[in-house]
Amino acid sequence: MQAISHISQLPGAFPSLDLLSPFREDEALDVAKSIVPAVLDLFSNPSNAAVSSLFHADAFWRDHVALSWSLRTFHPASVISETVVPLILRAAIASSSLVLQEAQVVAFELPNGVSVVRAPFEFRTASPGARCTAAFKLVRMKTGGIKVFTVTTAIQELDAVPWGTVPSADPVDVPSPTIPKSLDVLVVGGGHGGLSISAYLKALRINFAMVEKQPAIGDSWANRYESTTLHTTRIFSGLPFVPFPSDYPQYVPARLIAAYYARYVEELRLPAYPARECISATWDEAAARWTVTLDGVHGTEVLTARQIIFAVGTGGRVPTTPNFPGKDSFLGESLHSSAYTNAGKWAGKRVAIVGAATTACDIAQDCVRDGAAALLVQRGPTRVYPSAHIGALQAAFWNADLPVEAGDVMATEDPIALQAVLSTLVLRRLRDAHDPEYYEGLRRAGFLVNVDGPVHQSLYCDSPHYPDIGAGAAIARGEIKVKSGSEIVSVTPTGLAFSDGTTVDADVIVYATGFLKDSRASIAPIVGAAQAAELEPVWGLDAEGEVRGCWRPSGHDHLWFHCGELQTMRYYGKFLALQVAAELANVRPVPCRR
Repeated sequence: MQAISHISQLPGAFPSLDLLSPFREDEALDVAKSIVPAVLDLFSNPSNAAVSSLFHADAFWRDHVALSWSLRTFHPASVISETVVPLILRAAIASSSLVLQEAQVVAFELPNGVSVVRAPFEFRTASPGARCTAAFKLVRMKTGGIKVFTVTTAIQELDAVPWGTVPSADPVDVPSPTIPKSLDVLVVGGGHGGLSISAYLKALRINFAMVEKQPAIGDSWANRYESTTLHTTRIFSGLPFVPFPSDYPQYVPARLIAAYYARYVEELRLPAYPARECISATWDEAAARWTVTLDGVHGTEVLTARQIIFAVGTGGRVPTTPNFPGKDSFLGESLHSSAYTNAGKWAGKRVAIVGAATTACDIAQDCVRDGAAALLVQRGPTRVYPSAHIGALQAAFWNADLPVEAGDVMATEDPIALQAVLSTLVLRRLRDAHDPEYYEGLRRAGFLVNVDGPVHQSLYCDSPHYPDIGAGAAIARGEIKVKSGSEIVSVTPTGLAFSDGTTVDADVIVYATGFLKDSRASIAPIVGAAQAAELEPVWGLDAEGEVRGCWRPSGHDHLWFHCGELQTMRYYGKFLALQVAAELANVRPVPCRR
């Protein structure tokens, strides 16, 4: 499945303001009630006619497992008629279960001026038995008609595997000191991905274990470069059920993240087994089980599992380093940023950093602080925004006055194509209100700045970005040098040579060039290259605007990927856990694939 290269390629747009009339807050409930008969008709007697009369022609239907048993976005109304109508019939929705959540109905204006009423419903499906929600967003045409512009259906609970409390009050609900030899689910990876999905599996009372190759839970952060901090806010970035402590800094440093993760395992009584690397997993079709081999300080251990979830990080585990001519001739020190810890040993040295996104800028800032001469080698524009702008964007949904789960839904339920439009607009307004000298200073220093584009483009489409926590000022002051506008043609014994005929001398070259984004590369040594090649590509957005291969069917009914950044794994992790639970309970319908 080919990923889109830019989020602007996604189809669909908001209706023109010229065609819409705004809503008043005091009429929201009456507007929502007015569509109840049509929604009831759609769910109990789905038909093309029902869709046509109720939906705007350019409408979206986003489904989180409830109907499609995958993550899908259907657009426009003609596609909704073609695809969603059969899914509604298959789900066997009990019409008596459809209830408008009147207390949650609200009218509001989006940042682009489009006025909507959000009308949330609960409903139940019989095939399989599940509790679900449907959030309709309504617009009013100037002709007076109320139309559905977006709807997001989402599974909330599975009858066969209901949610429990976490941690359980049962005193015997403690993990085994040794890893069980037979599991329903094995989670591979003990970073934030492994921890978040483990919390959901624990809440579903599933027999699982999580393995981590590092000696201790939290080492995935403790072993990063020493100045590492989150570039997203504390409330935004917490794990499910137990947030970061409120006395932590707004942008949490790595050492505190590591401590929080270790406490998280203890508090939730998660069956976490560090110092164990998963080195092979072989699927036995006849037994319907994986045979898994682990290796570590405990020796070789073999176990079986019905399902495997690979939580191997956004970009997997495989660093990417450009193979420039002459690379092996360099006489100084060279390393990938994944091996970087601190710049203290480079005091007085010249450090060339290939890359100009978050990690590169952080390393350059460390170098300046520790007395090294830092040069960023920028190969293309970087999307830059002051960290305060990201904080302001996130504070609208994740704040002390709103439950984290509610913020997750409000910020994430809509189609990504629409989310991108709104986040771009908000960031543009913040940019325009910001000191113009900020961006001009970067440009004068030779730093290629991309000042537009959605946050989602950076997350999903491999677009270099930097939420500025200080390197921007150092670049503008000339403390961090920049080489841009020219390609590296070779590595020389003393540094780098460029296509414009110039050279740069360096004692150290750091390749801040990222990781292979497709997590299949990370697991190919474990499951085998042939098995990995049969799976869906992982990461990037598909043509519907959904993340490929992650939190959804992978191409193997017993193998899953849980990747992403902190909030997305918290939000989508519950849908992944429910899909796994349904498969284990033998009630999962055939997923609706593109």
